[in-house]
Amino acid sequence: MLVERLRLRLLRQGDDRPVVTICGGRAGQPDQVFSGTDLHEAAEQRAAALAHFASPDDGPLALVMPCGAQFLITLFGALYAGFTVAAVAPPRPGVATTRFNEIILDCAPAAILCSDGLKPRIETARSAGADQSIPVVDIETLPCPGAGGRPPVPDPDRPVILQYTSGSTRAPKAVTLSGANIVANADLANGTWGRDDTDVYLTWLPHFHDMGLMGGFFYPLLAGARTVLLDPLHMIQRPERWLRLISDHGVTCSGGPAFAFSHCLQNVTDDQCVGLDLSRWTSAFCGAEPVPAALMTAFRERFAPYGLNPHAVFGSYGLAEYTLMVAGGNPTLDSERPSPPPGCAAIEPCRIAPEMESDLRLVDPETRKSVNAGEAGEVWVRGPSVAQGYRDEPALTAAAFNAVLVDDGSSGWLRTGDIAVRQDRWLYVTGRLKDMLFANGRKIPATDVEWLAGEQDSALNPMAAAALMPDELITGKAILLIELKRRARITDKAATVAHIRRAVAAAWGIELTEVRLLPSGTLPRTTSGKIQRRILANAWREGSIDRVLQ
Repeated sequence: MLVERLRLRLLRQGDDRPVVTICGGRAGQPDQVFSGTDLHEAAEQRAAALAHFASPDDGPLALVMPCGAQFLITLFGALYAGFTVAAVAPPRPGVATTRFNEIILDCAPAAILCSDGLKPRIETARSAGADQSIPVVDIETLPCPGAGGRPPVPDPDRPVILQYTSGSTRAPKAVTLSGANIVANADLANGTWGRDDTDVYLTWLPHFHDMGLMGGFFYPLLAGARTVLLDPLHMIQRPERWLRLISDHGVTCSGGPAFAFSHCLQNVTDDQCVGLDLSRWTSAFCGAEPVPAALMTAFRERFAPYGLNPHAVFGSYGLAEYTLMVAGGNPTLDSERPSPPPGCAAIEPCRIAPEMESDLRLVDPETRKSVNAGEAGEVWVRGPSVAQGYRDEPALTAAAFNAVLVDDGSSGWLRTGDIAVRQDRWLYVTGRLKDMLFANGRKIPATDVEWLAGEQDSALNPMAAAALMPDELITGKAILLIELKRRARITDKAATVAHIRRAVAAAWGIELTEVRLLPSGTLPRTTSGKIQRRILANAWREGSIDRVLQ
């Protein structure tokens, strides 16, 4: 289903217009442009080379390469040839390779495919791994036997993608996605956002994360739209380049986690905005759990003078287990948004699409009954976007993917682990079930405490913080780890800590037994930029927190 849709889309566009533009990485370096015919023919040739090298029955293929032409061609070539694919972040020099080796061990690929001279680095990283027998193959060394006829029809029962979770609460798990899952979720997102073959997407998000892989590759190509690819590092180094490319290419859809919007606010100058035209950017999605409303308001106001429509900026919510998107505001409908429910004023809501009305419930995680309107509950979802499960994890799959709703006995619900409040067609995601703090019989999202703490001094970064319970059995006590903003300083740390403690105690009766003000970049994050609170909590309780803090 997926392969046929991709093939038809590429062939239909032929040589008429570009479908993918890969932006040059250095000054003066030309862009690489692929038409539909270019990409289709290159994918067929790569499919033939892969089929000559291995069989889909040998196992998945791990693609360990930077985002660029070789990754793009290899991804679609592997899908054409019927392989299951896992996109994996290349190991970085001087950085621990634990996650990389955990994924390779779990994936058990037939081969690790790489490019751009990464083979020695991967082999060095693998020397610390368990299985040394997995071949590491530079894709450019594979023979090129030619297309050799149409590739076989992929096995419909074989997953097409192993999508690894970000690992914010535990080790990354492989979510198995079928082609039908990807097509259904792309249709949901493109339909909700009103995207079609006239659109231009831009992605700088890592291709080994669900938001980058689905939102950056499959969503636009399945819509028949054009994709502009920007290296993630180039956006991080120069966030104005993201906005400049949106302007230059007439981009209609682009987004990212909350830190990307904050990064622009903090680092893009007025001089860098001269000549910027953001008027065609009609879908600027922010994916986070939760999305800070103040951040979205500040971004709208900051870039409105450059043509940005305030209704273009909206919150979105999704997870790997649902392929990607669950809810996200249709920009043209944001003006209908009602006043937020109690306790949710600081959260940017996500609009629930009409087709999700019956497939999204908020549920009491203990009784497994739907909560009343305006009450917080765990988000449960169902539908064709729900993945097949966790690879080789039957117990976890049964618990997460086949929950039964007590209300009507319906089964097949996916438990997301996220807590939200629903108001009409708006979803206010407040945090993770496992990131709750307990005090005076109440459950308080860690993010609420972190945001309030961040308001006590403009030098603090509330999106780089972790509020944790030092002992899960003792309620009413917590610790706070919070970073300073880049290049920011606090003149009186003791006074700031005292302000934080008083504010948190007054709001929830929580005693902060310790508050640490940390340099920017100290807290460990997932590949999608989320703070790893569970790792920090476990390290604190084990007495190893200083080792975990970078």
